[in-house]
Amino acid sequence: MGLLMDDIPIIIVGCGYTGRRLASRCMANGDDVLAVVRSQASLDLLKSDGVPAVQTDLDDDCRLAPGRRARYVYMVPPPSSGITDPRIARWLSAISCAPERIVYLSTTGVYGDCEGRTVDEDTPPHPDSDRARRRLDAETRLLDYGARCGARIVILRVPGIYGPGRLPLQRLQSGQPVPRDGETGPGNRIHVDDLVSTCVAAIHYGGPSQVFNVGDGNDASMGEYFRLVARLADLPSPPQLPLDTLLERVSPAMRSFLGESRRVDVSRMRQDLGVEPEYNDLEAGIRASLDEERSRG
Repeated sequence: MGLLMDDIPIIIVGCGYTGRRLASRCMANGDDVLAVVRSQASLDLLKSDGVPAVQTDLDDDCRLAPGRRARYVYMVPPPSSGITDPRIARWLSAISCAPERIVYLSTTGVYGDCEGRTVDEDTPPHPDSDRARRRLDAETRLLDYGARCGARIVILRVPGIYGPGRLPLQRLQSGQPVPRDGETGPGNRIHVDDLVSTCVAAIHYGGPSQVFNVGDGNDASMGEYFRLVARLADLPSPPQLPLDTLLERVSPAMRSFLGESRRVDVSRMRQDLGVEPEYNDLEAGIRASLDEERSRG
């Protein structure tokens, strides 16, 4: 399908790490952009970058009522407990003018543990954690909303995001361990700038409501990724522990991440969205991230 280019405004809800780079990219493309954030610090940061922004709390007043149709990119995470996402339900009910489309950043975690098997968008979701169940609930709510209101829904199932400021440098500097070689399966990641490119393509996608897996096509395990970052950043290689021992020491979120393994097929992203990741080589992506961090001092 073709890409749509017009003057419909783009509203980025939850404009944080990825959203700020997306806003800059869209504005450079000549798009009319508005960022929506919760905190005063985020508002000040966006305004210092010249990005039009408003502040609202989706758990409270949820004031979002543009006077014309818009394209939304929704990046707000669900609440931290439960298996549903009442936050996105509240936001949808507050929209007074039906959107032209909503791009939602979900997670590849909705597939659950696949023991290293390959998943595509036709693979039935089977989330193993409440965090992923909340994301799947948000996906379902959005698709139902789109069917009722005639809005196109584009769901991006996103893996781990890395980039400048998002490398595990502090973890490596503090000597935190990683699993031993061979004890975790393949992982999936995306450089933040490639995720931004995918979001731009999704915003202007001319097809119907659709789900897209996102990723760089590289399946390096967590241990491989950490050791590569350490080598390129001239840091000591992290110590290795048996997976069972490590699982006892980490947070529930990290425990879920370590306990799940899958390869994510991103053919639909490449073919239908026309996105070919710039950083499909993990080493190149890490080097670019380190270079940008160093250039910022």
